[in-house]
Amino acid sequence: MDTNDLLALLVRYRAELRQWLDDEQYRQFLTMLERLRAAGEDAERARQAVTALIGSLWPVPEDAGELGRLLYSDERAVAEAPVLPSQDMVIASLEALYAAPARAGGPATPGSRPAEGAYRTATPTDDDSVADLLAAARRRLLAAPSRAAVPGGDPTTGGGPADVIVLSDPDDPEAGPRSPDFQFDPDTGRPLEVVVRINRLLLADRDPWGAADWWLGDNSWLGGAPAALLGRVPDDRLADAARALVEED
Repeated sequence: MDTNDLLALLVRYRAELRQWLDDEQYRQFLTMLERLRAAGEDAERARQAVTALIGSLWPVPEDAGELGRLLYSDERAVAEAPVLPSQDMVIASLEALYAAPARAGGPATPGSRPAEGAYRTATPTDDDSVADLLAAARRRLLAAPSRAAVPGGDPTTGGGPADVIVLSDPDDPEAGPRSPDFQFDPDTGRPLEVVVRINRLLLADRDPWGAADWWLGDNSWLGGAPAALLGRVPDDRLADAARALVEED
């Protein structure tokens, strides 16, 4: 099994995971998964992130079906697997796992489900494919206000290739590439300095979907979506939150 298999199992067992891990343990688990996303195509950072991710799952019981066998019998093979997950795969997994059911009652037994009504939000069923999860994540990000993208380095933006997030809808190629509006000064149309600074940290040219997800998704440390907090919290605090994600401990 490789890292892709691990991610698929984590999504399949998301309801049980939310029972086996308490709130703090689950937050730590998501942090390690975010670290894997931030590793991008850096094989060594990804290997370290997978090792840390597996370590965060110690409360999962050994008899937890396929997931238990993977964690307790095949851990080294996964951590050293040469096959790294695509960023799309990681984003799709994060989307599903952030929406996992709330912890309810005592620890789950393998194959059990949370009590009725325990779900915070509607979640995909076990039959949903990774492609469906990915499509949902992309739709959410593409729904944000945006404008026609200008190529990196264009003098009208002053931006380099990693300075501005550019998203292309694979289901609607005729729509052309778009850039989320939050990145730009409404008066000048130029990229905001703090946005450029953070996009470079997030390697927005290599991982535009991951960068967009960071900006537009809820951030527990900041208390909201970073894009919505522009101009409301100090720029350095936003940058620190992004740096905490990408820097090694």
